[in-house]
Amino acid sequence: MSRSNEKYAFISNDHVRKITFKTRKGGLIKKMYELSTLCGIEGCVIITNKDDPQPIVWPSVEDARKTVERFRSLPEHEQTRWMVNQESFTNQRLKKIEEKLMKLRCENRDKEITQKIYQSMCENPMNVASKLNAKECEEIVNMLNRHIIEMKLIMESREGSSSNLLPQENGVGETGPRFP
Repeated sequence: MSRSNEKYAFISNDHVRKITFKTRKGGLIKKMYELSTLCGIEGCVIITNKDDPQPIVWPSVEDARKTVERFRSLPEHEQTRWMVNQESFTNQRLKKIEEKLMKLRCENRDKEITQKIYQSMCENPMNVASKLNAKECEEIVNMLNRHIIEMKLIMESREGSSSNLLPQENGVGETGPRFP
């Protein structure tokens, strides 16, 4: 079973709990050693245990004291700048997921609109348009206008021309390209 599926709960068996503590303590110290070595950062580990009155300190008591003093000498806003609790972590994660969901919904909507545009090109455009509501028609027009602007910019960058492909007033109050 992978670690992400583990259920974390207090280990009631004393022997298993002590073995788990010893293993995880060693892993935590190893990770801090790797982090400080590979990234050139200053860090320490202080672990207290109710069964042992002497705390476990890495790399040494003096180095840990210097690191903690350096941290405490920072202004309070710098000390708490990157701290998160369970609630703020969950809120940050939820916000990222909601942003990703919104982006995917927009992409899906664009794909739906594109599909309707292609459908209208293959079938009778009036038949397809008659099945759309006003909002969908407006979305299609907006998407086509965005694509026209993008194509204009691409053509201008390639040719250096200043031809105007943007929709213009056709005298009836509607916007759209003029056809001869």
